[in-house]
Amino acid sequence: QCPWLVQEAVVSTQSTGVTAKKLDSRIHQLIEASVKNGHRGLIMLVGERSRDQVVIIHHLLSKSTVSARPSVLWCYKKDLGFTTHKKKRLKMIKKKIKAGTLDPNTDDTFEMFISATEIRYLYYSESHNILGNTYGMCILQDFEAVTPNVLARTIETVQGGGLVVILLNSMSDVKQLYDLQMDCHDRFVTNAYQTVVPRFNKRFLLSLTDCNSCIVLSDTLEFLPFSAKSKMSKTEQKTSKDEELASLKMALAESQPVGSVLNICKSLDQANSLIKFVDVISEKSLKSIITLTASRGRGKSAALGLAIATSVAFGYSNIFVTSPSPDNLKTLFEFVLKGFDVLGFTEHTDYEIIQSNTTDTKSVVRINIYRDHRQTIQYIKPDEGGKLLQAELLVIDEAGAIPLHLVKKMLGPYLVLLSSTVHGYEGTGRSLSLKLFEQLRQQSTKMGGVNLTELKLEEPIRYKDGDPVETWLNKLLCLDTTQRIVSGCPTPKECSLYFVNKDILFSYHKASEAFLQRIMSLYVSSHYKNSPNDLQLLSDAPAHQLLCLLGPIDSNSGQLPEVLCVIQLCFEGQINRQLVMSELQKGHRSAGDLIPWTVCQQFQDPNFGELSGVRIVRIATHPDFQSMGYGKQAMKLLSEYFQGQIPTTPPKEESTLLVGLNERAPESINYIGVSYGLTASLLRFWKKLGFMGVYLRQTPNDITGEHTSIMIQNWDQPWLQEYHTDFKVRLLNLLGYEFRKLPPQLVLNLILSPSPAKPPDNSTHENVFKHITKYDFRRLKSYTDNLTDYHIILDLIPTISKLYFTEKLNLNLSPLQSTIMLSLGLQFHSIDETSLAFPELQSNQVMGIFKKIMKKTVLHIEEQMKADIQQEMTAEPTKGTEMVGLGGSMKEELEKAESDFKQMQKENIDKVKSTVVPTLNGDEFSIQGKELGEQDVKLTDNTIISVKRVVQPTSTDAKSDDAAIKKKTKRKSEAGKPAKKKKSKPA
Repeated sequence: QCPWLVQEAVVSTQSTGVTAKKLDSRIHQLIEASVKNGHRGLIMLVGERSRDQVVIIHHLLSKSTVSARPSVLWCYKKDLGFTTHKKKRLKMIKKKIKAGTLDPNTDDTFEMFISATEIRYLYYSESHNILGNTYGMCILQDFEAVTPNVLARTIETVQGGGLVVILLNSMSDVKQLYDLQMDCHDRFVTNAYQTVVPRFNKRFLLSLTDCNSCIVLSDTLEFLPFSAKSKMSKTEQKTSKDEELASLKMALAESQPVGSVLNICKSLDQANSLIKFVDVISEKSLKSIITLTASRGRGKSAALGLAIATSVAFGYSNIFVTSPSPDNLKTLFEFVLKGFDVLGFTEHTDYEIIQSNTTDTKSVVRINIYRDHRQTIQYIKPDEGGKLLQAELLVIDEAGAIPLHLVKKMLGPYLVLLSSTVHGYEGTGRSLSLKLFEQLRQQSTKMGGVNLTELKLEEPIRYKDGDPVETWLNKLLCLDTTQRIVSGCPTPKECSLYFVNKDILFSYHKASEAFLQRIMSLYVSSHYKNSPNDLQLLSDAPAHQLLCLLGPIDSNSGQLPEVLCVIQLCFEGQINRQLVMSELQKGHRSAGDLIPWTVCQQFQDPNFGELSGVRIVRIATHPDFQSMGYGKQAMKLLSEYFQGQIPTTPPKEESTLLVGLNERAPESINYIGVSYGLTASLLRFWKKLGFMGVYLRQTPNDITGEHTSIMIQNWDQPWLQEYHTDFKVRLLNLLGYEFRKLPPQLVLNLILSPSPAKPPDNSTHENVFKHITKYDFRRLKSYTDNLTDYHIILDLIPTISKLYFTEKLNLNLSPLQSTIMLSLGLQFHSIDETSLAFPELQSNQVMGIFKKIMKKTVLHIEEQMKADIQQEMTAEPTKGTEMVGLGGSMKEELEKAESDFKQMQKENIDKVKSTVVPTLNGDEFSIQGKELGEQDVKLTDNTIISVKRVVQPTSTDAKSDDAAIKKKTKRKSEAGKPAKKKKSKPA
């Protein structure tokens, strides 16, 4: 033994000023019983010097363990309080010696403990990298940074006979945990709700009293009252399953290679799963998928590793392994190498191991085998599915932690072994069991589908069955709460909605715990996005409330009826307008208030943040009673409650677990909204409840691959109509980008208004011809007359589609025709891509439907042109003009017109005479005397003088006149003589 180790059952406490004293025997009993039974122990150390006692506890564990010194996983937030670098540690020791602060009783032992022990230091933020690893001891410091997710991840890595040590360095009393401000509480605070009540910490501390393998110690290793119920007994007995496993190994000992590999299995479930793996591997089927699901510590990774070693023996060449991180495959590759050892493979002779250079842990990423021929076991990242073209076997470990859409992409024409955790650190296996597995089951029932085999492991391997820490952790975090409803189901109208009092629900009372487990069972069984962190959010977040739908309550039975539906809601809004404008100008957004900040950012409207609203965080109905109207009834009652349609009475003085809607005054809110991952079934559900879309995230969710959608219930708010109209226009413009991957049926349902009212017909041919020219219309006409090809009008499809979906071109199209137009015109799919959305249609059928759409378009435009021309011809006269019909015959009309004309002519003559003639007295036409020569002529009124002007002809004019007279005379004389006959010429 090392001389620095403390002696058994003696604790040196000289550093605390206390003489050495005997160690409490119950600590020995806990550690020895844990090692003997293969169970884990839980120790909580309270005090400033609790870290120094880790050395003693680890020494006691090492003496009780037969195998090598237990490895340690040390988890912390930011600062360890000491350095892990050897040179830095020596430098710090020299500084302490120089300053005179070195304590040889504690510093030396702790220094030796760090140097001699295999310790992996891990940030809490990187705890997802330890999935699949196993340690002998886990130390959790900085408890304020611990979340339920971290608690489950780290504790589940401890093997049977190991210890979990929680350090509360900053506390002198364990009850200070009640008021401890956790780091996650900052995310729970919103603008209107600032007070956080740490209910989860109180429940966590109270739950320790029910853990039989838990003790709470001070930093001097003295027992605290919370350890009163700690009872550990040394019980080890051989079960019937162990005997069955032994007989199975003996029966298959001669069958190679499975006989050799089977000896490594530790449980009967694991052995049966391995045999099934080997059966499918030996068939070498290209369309087989085997799924292996279990809780943590059941040996999933080990079974996969042994299956890979067996596949190498069967001659598989290209084997690919994937996981969220290479660090998660430590156990898998460890059992691959164990399988190689029992199969007679030798390292460096038959295979070589290649480790990663990018991680500190030097994880195995590739194994090259060259015993008989070239064989490879290669790790790939989950997003590198393109490297699987030559794959023969694909192994997906911890598939629940990989985004669902990436898992789907990796499936192909090769053998797939898939494992996932269904109850564990995040419960992400529900995503696979509820979505992916259901799709695989449907495909396996079809002709030519995949061969699906589902396996499940129940018996734990990392620790023995009946582990008290596992029981405590599952109860605390509600990890294993699936149950079936055994009572009858009432009609939805008979059910009532109740608010749940969170103070009583998380008080760790026996009745409230049973009710909490029933609520969480609905969460786990009906919803695929669950994690232990959701439990802390529900308990501590001040803005979150819980409601449940129950059947009629029988006061005589003394029991509550089954929970049929659960609604978790969050109050949002009431944000100062100046704060919204300031954050929008900076491009930032505060935590919480999901819908207000998203809508304000999308529409740049700071006024929306001032409104008060409710967001539906989650609604869960039991799977056995889905699609029976319970969810709709719960939402209907909730909407009526917040709209003030349910009368309320004064509340009761005493606090109860359930509070009826009529016993609680509703908050004043302006809307009810919801944010969810867009799927066809959920979209139908919310649209039936009158919700309208206002936002659709362009990038898909990292876990589910779904686009987040925000919808608000229609309460006839004018601003909601404006938001929804703008949302539809933006969505139509974005369908050619990221949204082109969405199914066209889903997009069409999202675009269509929830109200069935038909929009007014505002389309005219003039509006249409603002977007297309007369030449475009001629091309359309030519295509519908079968004179041109489809590609001649390809450029017009987006324009026509947008006119149709913006209600500027009102065509009477069926849902199928509308979907095809949306796919071709707005999502820019080809005919072949569009036909993929309709498995029952071929490409030529899609083309025929498209031609009918174009014929309807041309016909509609032509009819609109005719209607517009007819409307112009039969248009009513302008205001002020009246049309009077004819009274008599045409003769009478002409006679009347003639008399009217004569009368008008007479009136005009009289008018001229009366105005023009009297003014003409002749003075202006008088001839002056100078013009008549020198004679003076006296004129009277009755004298008329005519003066003839004599013009003297010139010589040229006289000659021409004489010639004209002679010519005229000659013509007259010739006209009187008989005409001469012409002589005929001989032929």
